[in-house]
Order: sequence, then C-alpha cells, then structure tokens
Amino acid sequence: MKFYSAFLCAVSGLGFAASVLPASAEPATCVLEVGGQSYIDGPCSFERLSGDDGSFKIIDFAGDYFAYVYVEGGGATAHWNEIAGESRAHTPLGALRRDGACWTSDSARICAMAAEKSAGVSPMGAWDCEIMGFTLDDRTYKNSSASAAAVQGIERIADDAFGVTLEDGYRFALFDVTADRLVWHSPASGDTFECRRE
Repeated sequence: MKFYSAFLCAVSGLGFAASVLPASAEPATCVLEVGGQSYIDGPCSFERLSGDDGSFKIIDFAGDYFAYVYVEGGGATAHWNEIAGESRAHTPLGALRRDGACWTSDSARICAMAAEKSAGVSPMGAWDCEIMGFTLDDRTYKNSSASAAAVQGIERIADDAFGVTLEDGYRFALFDVTADRLVWHSPASGDTFECRRE
C-alpha cells in the first residue's frame, strides 16, 4: 500500500497538517533517510527558508521528524531532529551534494518533490469498507455502527488525502482517494479499512 506507513503516522501525531503547519508550507513528497533507515517517505510539508538560495525544511505530517537543508554555494549542509517529536534539529547530517530532487551524502538522503496534482478527487459519498460502511458530506458523517455525527471540518492534507474532524473532536483520515476507492484510518483506534464507493 503506497505511503500507508507514512500516512498512518501522519494523522496520529500533531493533527492534520493544515492546522499545525505554517501558511508558507506546501504539500510535497519527501524522503528522509539517515544511516540506511527511512524516517520520511511520502506526503509531507515543504517550506522554503528565507532567502532565495534554495534552502528548505521538510516535515512529516505527524510532526515526528523534520530536517533543514541549508544550500551553500554548490553544496549544502543539513540538520534533523533525530528523536521523534523533538522540537529542535540538533543533529548535523554534514555536507550534502545535489542529486536531482535530492541532497545526499554517504549516510543521508533528503528529497523533496512537488506533490502531483490530482483531478479533484473527493471523499464525499457512500462507501463500503466490508467491515463497516459510511457516508460523508460536508455536514454529516454516518458509519454503519453509529448514529450520524456533525462534521466540524474536512481539510485536504495531500492531493489525494483528507482529514475529517467531527464536532466531538474525533478525527480520522481518508487517503489514497480515487473516484471509486479510498482508505479510511483512525489514529485513535489504529483501524484501517480499504473502501469502495457504493
């Protein structure tokens, strides 16, 4: 399942990206690998740093991991937070060289690509998730095992992903949304269901 592990983290940490990230941030597809381990691989937030030298910051939607890349001349240096949820990027990643959309070294790889635009996919409608079903519009959410709940907000967290917040504060994500399929995920319960449009 593409990017699912990234999205499962993305909706369970600080909330949905639009509510916690700066207005200057843009959706992107990012990679953060350090020491052969992947920390970000999929949808993320990309923010240009001040100036026009190409320096930038990437952060996963959960806010667990982030990195700064400082472009200097023909190369760059980078720092990252290393510990999930740590608010400062204290750990240096050393000198990096450009490789397409990535900055790399022997021990690190940081990439940021513009998010692909999709043709107006929408999670609205009726969905069958085998174990449960649900309907969603801009005012009401109803799943097959509960009464209808008022929708507080629906926000796009990537081109094919949406965060839904109900009036009681319950949140869930709908991602990998196409015209006839999506994935429903609850950070609170950990449940994930593949759904088809009815």
